[in-house]
Amino acid sequence: MFIQSTKKLILFSILALAIGGGIAFYYYHTAIPKDGIYDFNAARDTKDIMDIFNKNWYWLLASDDSSPAFMIKHRTWDANPAHFGLMGIKVLREKDRVAGFTTYYMEAPKQGRLLFLAVDQDFRGKGYGTLLVKRAIQELLRMGATYIVLWTRVSNIPAQRIYKEIGFQEKREENGYLYFEYWPN
Repeated sequence: MFIQSTKKLILFSILALAIGGGIAFYYYHTAIPKDGIYDFNAARDTKDIMDIFNKNWYWLLASDDSSPAFMIKHRTWDANPAHFGLMGIKVLREKDRVAGFTTYYMEAPKQGRLLFLAVDQDFRGKGYGTLLVKRAIQELLRMGATYIVLWTRVSNIPAQRIYKEIGFQEKREENGYLYFEYWPN
């Protein structure tokens, strides 16, 4: 009797370990991104994103009237309540900090817009800007975009380099800003 119940306990333990291992394998391969890019989590990410905004105000915002706190809180690019929650935000995390982030949205039925791209100064030079732009492109294409646009300052050479390497084409200059378009193959 004792040997039979011990065998059952061992068999049950092996089965439980196999199921647990399968769940851990699934979680590791689906829930934890390999590139460190996560969906925005307001409680976890807002402070770090706002710190990056505050350090890079000139490069990220075209107007002092803009409120990144409002945009991030409501996940929107403007004050229209119909747009609340429609702006995508991805964050790249390293060492439990936001190393960078990107925001994007569908501006028209087939046109996506990359709104913000920023990498914290402590994490630059690692290719994170490129990773974030590529992820925003993937998300916008998934949302139905057939092309993607963005504006950046004429003097923002590092960002322009990233956009051009990915395949964005410079189209025009207006008031100190460059307009880029990306048409996937």
